Amino acid sequence: MDEQQNFRWTDLNLFCLLRRLGRDILLVVAAGLIAAMLTETAVQNLYKPEYTASATMAVSVKSGGYSSVLSNLNMSSEIADTFTKLFESNMFGGIASSKLGTSSLPGRLTASVLPETNILTLRVTADSPEDAFRTLQLLLDNYDTVSEYVFQNVILKELDSPSVPVRPSNPVDRGQLLKRAFIGGAGAMMVLLLAIAVLSDTVQTSEAVRRKLDVKLFATIHHEEKNKTLRTKLKKANKGLLITMPVASFYFTEEVYKLGTKVDYAARHGERKVILVTSVAENEGKSTVAANLALSLTQGGRKVLLIDADLHKAAQYKLFHCKPAVELADILQGMAPYEPKLLERQNLYTLFSTKSSDGAAELIASREMGDLLDKAREEMDYIVIDSPPTALFSDAEALADRADLSLLVVRQDVTPARRINDTVDVLNQCRAELLGCVFNDVRGVPFSNDHYSYGYGYGYGEYYSQKSKSGKMTDKQSEGTHGRA
Repeated sequence: MDEQQNFRWTDLNLFCLLRRLGRDILLVVAAGLIAAMLTETAVQNLYKPEYTASATMAVSVKSGGYSSVLSNLNMSSEIADTFTKLFESNMFGGIASSKLGTSSLPGRLTASVLPETNILTLRVTADSPEDAFRTLQLLLDNYDTVSEYVFQNVILKELDSPSVPVRPSNPVDRGQLLKRAFIGGAGAMMVLLLAIAVLSDTVQTSEAVRRKLDVKLFATIHHEEKNKTLRTKLKKANKGLLITMPVASFYFTEEVYKLGTKVDYAARHGERKVILVTSVAENEGKSTVAANLALSLTQGGRKVLLIDADLHKAAQYKLFHCKPAVELADILQGMAPYEPKLLERQNLYTLFSTKSSDGAAELIASREMGDLLDKAREEMDYIVIDSPPTALFSDAEALADRADLSLLVVRQDVTPARRINDTVDVLNQCRAELLGCVFNDVRGVPFSNDHYSYGYGYGYGEYYSQKSKSGKMTDKQSEGTHGRA
């Protein structure tokens, strides 16, 4: 599938990206703190404060020929350039050696002229305030000695005497620097996490399902909160969400019923009864989808049996808050008779497990499992099987060889497309016909294709409109095949 290897922006969901950042917010904060700590260490080891002492001088000339203002201005510019060169000359070096006891002056001189004036500013920058002050003072004290040889007609009048600087001339705002380092480190980590999210190749949008996966998009089920109040969230009162529960929204219920209608239509062609629901990995919502699919198929008085065939990690009894009278494993081991339990409130027959069983794969692949399904075929209109994840156990393959139809539940932004396609290849080689994938727990931002809306547009209308062309079923007829909870 060469087309699938090309990146497209339509494969990304903004909500999924933001959710990933939210899950890894501690990494983002840690990266920011590390960057701030490294910056603080660098400042402590590399920053060297410097101090600048300054003096302001007025430049004038001795002789009357140079007494004009224009002459003073021109002379000021010449002196500013010359002073810098003199400061580094052997002449001042000798003075520094005799007066300060050093071979060179401990500082850097800069001279500048205030534009269009004869005001000259001398600045000396050194590593300590004392060195800066002493060096500038030495220069001013010995100016007359130097001027005899260089500036014979120039007079410098001191306007502002130098003083010992009390603050560095190259201050560092550590607070601002640390803030920027934190923001930079956190931002870099966010970019890295977003890059990982893009490269992870998970399925985030319905467009990505159609483009990346080798399986048909059979249905889409959006995210629905199990606990919608703060009290129930804190208590985690609801372990699962069923369409028969009062908290189930109209849109969620409607999507599940449409899934049931499509499965019912596909199953009635060929009198196929056993429907397998599986997923690639754990926590993709296959148990919830299987339970709600079974409930939707009970409409119209149909007898539906829901089998929790995950003997490694049973979940259905938690969703229905119902412990079975007989364990499925005991039936398969011949320790109990085949007696499905009827949940009268939901009008649903069940065969549940509550504990993991040793040798689960052998029990699922045993002749007893085949006999159990044969009995169920005689008594039931539909049998929905909740199987273990295909990536963890081989049970799903054994069940797919005994089922008539199969559905693959793909949760948004969980499993890489490559692993999903590997599972699709395995299921396509089994006896059961793979109807497609159920894109589950989908969230989207407003105005996106995957945002919750009544219009849906996830292949349901297209599926039936194609069928209506052959005269088998129209959209209106399909809507009449299911009721309401």
